[in-house]
Amino acid sequence: MVLCDRSTRREAVQRELVEKSPKRRQVSVSAQGERGVEPPQVSTLRVLRVHSSAGSASRLATVGPLPGVHEMSLCSLADAPRIAGTESVYPVILVDGMSDRFSGLAPGVLDAVAAVHRNSGFSQIVLLLPASVDINECCRAIEAGVSGFVEMSDGQIDVELVRRRLEDAAQRYERLVDSSQEHLEDTTETDAVRMVSQSRRMAEVIARAARAAQVSDAPVLIHGESGTGKQLLAEMVHRLDPKRSSRPFFTVNCAAITGTLAESSLFGHIRGAFTGASQSRAGYFKAAEGGTLFLDEIGELDPLIQPKLLRALQDGMILPVGSDVEVPVDVRILAATNRTLPDLINEGKFRLDLYQRLNVLSLEIPPLRERPEDIEALVPYFVNKYARAYGHHIERIDRRVFEFLAQCTMTGNVRELENAIRRILAMK
Repeated sequence: MVLCDRSTRREAVQRELVEKSPKRRQVSVSAQGERGVEPPQVSTLRVLRVHSSAGSASRLATVGPLPGVHEMSLCSLADAPRIAGTESVYPVILVDGMSDRFSGLAPGVLDAVAAVHRNSGFSQIVLLLPASVDINECCRAIEAGVSGFVEMSDGQIDVELVRRRLEDAAQRYERLVDSSQEHLEDTTETDAVRMVSQSRRMAEVIARAARAAQVSDAPVLIHGESGTGKQLLAEMVHRLDPKRSSRPFFTVNCAAITGTLAESSLFGHIRGAFTGASQSRAGYFKAAEGGTLFLDEIGELDPLIQPKLLRALQDGMILPVGSDVEVPVDVRILAATNRTLPDLINEGKFRLDLYQRLNVLSLEIPPLRERPEDIEALVPYFVNKYARAYGHHIERIDRRVFEFLAQCTMTGNVRELENAIRRILAMK
C-alpha cells in the first residue's frame, strides 16, 4: 500500500473498515467443536451466492435461508467481481463453479474467482466442488483466493455442511477485521511471526501464505532473495496450519549439510551405521512428527539425498542410515530458495520430479527495493527493538533517515536493513 503519510493511510483504512465491516456479531461458544470452540452463530451475516450456469443457479437456490444468515443474494460469475467490489460488503461469497457434468470446475471459473478476490477486500470465498476433484485443482483454487471448500456428491448439496463452512468463513472474516482495527495506529505486524509490512505486495503474499496454511498436507515452496524473510513466512504458515500448529517446527539449512551428515540429519541413523555412530539418532523428520519441517536453501541440497527426500514426500516413508526397515512419517514440508530451481534442473543439479513435488503451492517474497514503502514500517520497528536492547531512548526518527535508506540498494534486503540499524544503535 503506497501512501504519502500515516494519517492518510489511517483514514483510508478506517474508511474501508466502516464501509466493509458488518455490525458486531453475537458469538455462541461451547466446549465442543474443533479446538474446543464452536463456529460463531452470526446474526448479521450476508452471503453472496455466485453461479456459473443455469444448473448451478438452481443448485444454489436450494441453499437458503440458513440459520444466522441475514441475507443471501444470487448473481452470475460474470457479475460477481463488480458486485463484490462496488456494492455493500458480503463477508462470505459462496461460488458454485462446477461443470454441468460434475467432472470438475467449469472453464474460466478460477480466473473469475481471482477477480472476485481482488475486489472483495476481507471477504472469504467458499467454493463448491465435486468430491472427486484433483488436489492440484484445489491448490489452484487456493492460489486464486478460495479460503474454504464444500465437496458435493452426485450434484447434491449438503446444506448442513454448507452452513458449517459459511460459519467458519464468517469467523475468519471477523478475525481479519478485528486484526485490522487493532493495528490502525501501527503497521501490519503479527507478533508471533514478526512479519512487518505496509506494502500491498507483501499484504498479498501474507494473505496467500494464510490460505496455503489451511491445506495442511500440501508442500509449499517459498522463493525470494537472501534476507527477505523466507523463514518468517514459513513460521507463519506453520502457526496458521489448523492441523500442525501445535506440533514441532524444525528448520534445516540444506547448504550446511552434505553427504552422510545430510542423510543422517534428515532421516536419522542406527547405532554403528558409520564411524562415530555410537548411538541411534532419530533425525529431523521423526523429530518433526505431526508438525512442519522447513528446508531452507533447498537448491543446495546434496543431489545424492534428493531421491530420498522425494520418497519421503511421495510416500511418507524414510530409511534411516544403516537400516533396512523404512519408517513412516507424517510431516509437512516447507522449502525455500534464493536460487532459480528450473536453471538448476537444466544444469543437472536438481531433480525435476522433486521440484514438481515441492512446488505444489508457491509463494514469492519481493525484494525490499521493490517495496520501498516498507522501509517506513521496518525502520521504526527495528529502532524500537534495538533501542530497548541497548538502553537508548529514541524520541523521533528524522525524515531524512527514511529518504536516505530508500535510496540505498539493500542487496541484503530486510536482514541488511536490520543489521545496519542494530550496528548504529550498538555504537551510539
